[in-house]
Amino acid sequence: MRKFAELMVCLLFLSSCRLLSYDDLNPAIQPNSHLLPILEIKPDYRSIRAVYNVRKDIRIADAVNIFSKEVRENIMEQTGKTKGTITMRINYGETKRNKLYAASKNLMFIPTILGMPFDNAEQVLEIEVLVQNKQNDIIKRYVERVENEEYAALYWGYNKEDVQRKVAAENMKNAMAKIRQKINDEAPQIRAKLE
Repeated sequence: MRKFAELMVCLLFLSSCRLLSYDDLNPAIQPNSHLLPILEIKPDYRSIRAVYNVRKDIRIADAVNIFSKEVRENIMEQTGKTKGTITMRINYGETKRNKLYAASKNLMFIPTILGMPFDNAEQVLEIEVLVQNKQNDIIKRYVERVENEEYAALYWGYNKEDVQRKVAAENMKNAMAKIRQKINDEAPQIRAKLE
């Protein structure tokens, strides 16, 4: 029994959760084939803070970063005169946790040692992106609803602090990738209205 306990302690010290990487928090650089002219990037901080209502939540900065980089790198040209604005807001956001995973603590962490997650984050986001001309007329409006789930586990999941950040970043990246594709498909029409 003692050897089993020593083995479990060694496993706990040797095991580690996955760490967040640069790729987890940044969109892939895959420029559209039809780019929009230069647009002023405007994240709607009020709507983002309404979803991530914890003071100084890092997920606010992550959402703004992902949106800004997606627009700069993949949606609009790099040079030229500003022809309008592109605004992102979060219309709806909800993050839930499954209490079943937290119950593993009551069982002396045995399920966790065997690979069961000890926490999770399930998130639903609705992202809205508006393209406006210089007169603030809305030229195009895109809305995407995404949901995802991530786990905190000893051997294969993220740690408890990073699991919510990871699911939020993944949802933001997925929504913006879908919106980017829709913008690419309609770029000539949008461009004509921005001129």
